[in-house]
Amino acid sequence: MRFTKKDLEIFAVHGFADRMQLVVDTIHPKLAKLGELLQPQLSRLVSHELHPHIAQHARRTVNPPEETWVAFSPDDKSYKNYVQFALCVGAIGVQARVIARQECKDRKIFSQNLQNAVERLKELKGIKEMADYNHRDGESKPASISDWPLFLREISRKLKETQTAVFDIGINLPLSGDLSSHAIQALSKLAPFYMLSGNTVVRPLRY
Repeated sequence: MRFTKKDLEIFAVHGFADRMQLVVDTIHPKLAKLGELLQPQLSRLVSHELHPHIAQHARRTVNPPEETWVAFSPDDKSYKNYVQFALCVGAIGVQARVIARQECKDRKIFSQNLQNAVERLKELKGIKEMADYNHRDGESKPASISDWPLFLREISRKLKETQTAVFDIGINLPLSGDLSSHAIQALSKLAPFYMLSGNTVVRPLRY
């Protein structure tokens, strides 16, 4: 299972209807399959059930999406209210990410947990591979993070004080090879952030 450069070119197609149709027909089936493959592995990784959700982009009617994703949350009906894992696809490639969106209801708990864990998090394996996908340059490439303690303290403050603040860090994945294997390795490195989420809807594993 993999995405190709031709798949990524879909995000350069002009027009909402044309791009959305290609996203739904070409990208979403692959994300759905990856969601099925990754769901049990991710659930075991965090020791509770996670559920895959394909982005619907329902609020969009004019501007086509610059990326799409399968998100994993502890709720089988929604994901935006929770700190979540995500496998995202856009013009710049494929990434494994941990995201707390504006709608995240546990943002203050997450904020405090991040603040308390700054010293531990800065030493994480794979931390140098991670980038800030909430801040992009003109080519949509993510911002590098050179000072992790400063970044974590600042994002922690913003999550606590600003309802519109977003936490979105990730690892870019190669297009070659087994994408599901690349994804689970990267998501494992990102898991310590997810485990600080404070998600309130958590169901123990049944398998």
